[in-house]
Amino acid sequence: MTTLSNDLFQTFNKVIHHYRHYYGMQFSSHHKSVSQIRILKLLHQQNGQMQSTLAQTLAIRPSSLTECLNKLAAKDYIQRQSDEHDKRVTHVFITPLVVRLSKKPLMAAMSLRKPYLAAFQVKNKQRLISRSPN
Repeated sequence: MTTLSNDLFQTFNKVIHHYRHYYGMQFSSHHKSVSQIRILKLLHQQNGQMQSTLAQTLAIRPSSLTECLNKLAAKDYIQRQSDEHDKRVTHVFITPLVVRLSKKPLMAAMSLRKPYLAAFQVKNKQRLISRSPN
């Protein structure tokens, strides 16, 4: 690996660290775990997902997801609704409280991304995405 490549990789790691630190600090006053933040972020992107889909997408055990969802429900961050056609299926929704609480951290995350991403041309961004691990 060249010095430039090594420096670039270290810079990526620093950016990721700062992003996670800042994003986590914004939510930490509300005492959420990393798993809970991941769940809320995913639901913020696509509200009303099935509980089983959340477990698959997040690659966590259904029992761990249930535990996290119980904690989030106790804080009034999520609501669960049974599917009207199949009572075995549960959909998970974020509450208006989470929408209000998440506006500031999401805006801060966007502003943190802008200067770093502006340095890349579109073709380089696409190349990075195509080579990134899943």
